[in-house]
Amino acid sequence: MPIDGKIEELAQLALSCIDREHPYYLGLELHSETDLKLPRQLTPVFRGAFDWHSAVHCHWTLVRALRMGVEEQLADRCRAALNTSLNEQDIEQEARFVDDRPGFEIPYGRAWLLQLCTELKETRDPLAENLVPLEKRARQDLLGWCSRLVHPIRSGQHDQSMFSLGLFHDWAVSNQDEECVETVGSISRRHHGEDRHLPCQFEPSNHDFLSPSLATADLMRRVLSRDEFGAWITQAHPEVAAGKWPSFIAHCPDPSDGKLSHLDGLNLSRGWMLDAIADGLGEYPPGIETMAREHEVAGFAGIHPEHYSGSHWLASFAMYLMTKRWKLTELS
Repeated sequence: MPIDGKIEELAQLALSCIDREHPYYLGLELHSETDLKLPRQLTPVFRGAFDWHSAVHCHWTLVRALRMGVEEQLADRCRAALNTSLNEQDIEQEARFVDDRPGFEIPYGRAWLLQLCTELKETRDPLAENLVPLEKRARQDLLGWCSRLVHPIRSGQHDQSMFSLGLFHDWAVSNQDEECVETVGSISRRHHGEDRHLPCQFEPSNHDFLSPSLATADLMRRVLSRDEFGAWITQAHPEVAAGKWPSFIAHCPDPSDGKLSHLDGLNLSRGWMLDAIADGLGEYPPGIETMAREHEVAGFAGIHPEHYSGSHWLASFAMYLMTKRWKLTELS
């Protein structure tokens, strides 16, 4: 049964996943036999919700729910889960783990970690201080990734460069980190400044949860002025500028399949990216607002709590969309 799309439901869904240790997908480069340990031993904070980045998603979802406001009993449950999980000792173990693996969860998972740090800082939550060791390493390792990012990665999954660069940029703006803002801006202009007629006709691939063409526009609206962005999208993505794409909703044929459930996430991310692009332009191109809302409805309808393949992460995408997290806030 799909959920109704309320913040309380999304928080409860994240709570149901955050400590669930099995099934779990561990993507790990083994340096020796001693690396063969359970996730709770290797990464004790982000040990649940099927994989590391999805556990980060769940933590972010709880923090965001608290920021948006939920009823007292649910807020107490969210707060208790976060206080238990984000303790200094376990975070120190997480930090030691990534010290030996600078490429771990780069770029997607670490970019989401910075979103979690941003949410805690913007709400002046003392738990933000506990995460500083991981935050510093994520910044360092993402900058290292940026230095080697010679070409864009135009996929629709975790390795896509545009989406993670966008999250990295938002963290940098919120934290007033000029070096990182400039790094992301420089890469974005170099990779995409001359894009023409992005091949949206080839989307989506069957396992996409991000649109390569919309994510490119979503990145560029962050780094260009409104006038520059309007000129850019007219050449790079004329179909969106004319209100002619996307022209259909993605359909997931089997929500119990982990890869196919990505398509439900695609509807959610398309929804918020269309809103963010319109915000960057100062207006919705004809028909785009209607299409954004249709994607939103379809995305929420695709969240099935009984299918863990999607429920362990889709709540975060839904929360990102409905609370407009793509709007920037600078720390004062």
